[in-house]
Amino acid sequence: MLPNEAAWLGRHLRGLDPNLAFPLLNVGSSTGKFASREQPWIDAEVFGPLRAANGRVVNCDIKAAPGVDVVGDLMDAAFVKELANLGIKSVLCANVLEHLTKPAELARSLVDVVADGGYLIVSGPYSYPWHPDPIDTLFRPTPEELATLFPGTVTIAAERVRCGTFWEYVTRSKRKLVMTTARLMLPAYKPRDWWASALRLGWLTREFEATCLVLQKRAR
Repeated sequence: MLPNEAAWLGRHLRGLDPNLAFPLLNVGSSTGKFASREQPWIDAEVFGPLRAANGRVVNCDIKAAPGVDVVGDLMDAAFVKELANLGIKSVLCANVLEHLTKPAELARSLVDVVADGGYLIVSGPYSYPWHPDPIDTLFRPTPEELATLFPGTVTIAAERVRCGTFWEYVTRSKRKLVMTTARLMLPAYKPRDWWASALRLGWLTREFEATCLVLQKRAR
């Protein structure tokens, strides 16, 4: 998640009706370390303010890891039914759909998870290089295209968020610049990952953009 994207998501999350928004399921959460240390702006802009406001977040990932509250596959109908016991009202799905071969199936599943009147806060790349985790289908939708994947919802907010260039991103800290430079000098180490890193050089002066949405599920 890019810093400007995190700021957009955090701002809109804080503006939601808390009675309709929480508990919030954070889909594809990864580890607690990822949000707090590897990309600390995620915690600063999104989850830190929610904790301060007592907004309950349930972290969900397909892999067990520190900081993951529930482990399961949202493409599994039985797991989706299990989530009903948690009383989930809304979902945050950030930078997940481009890593799936059937994003529409997950989108429909997430709509099923959300309570009537609850929210789906969704983001993903619009202008961004290939980044496999473990795959990247190069799904780069506009806000309108992304919204069509979520039946039974209305759009509350939608924007293509400008997120700066790769140069601006990598020079946020000396540590990040040193690590990125060192990684580019080692093409023989995990060549597939190196190639993904090298592709970012094409965005040294080209703007990253993220597609960001807030949707609300219609009452049945």
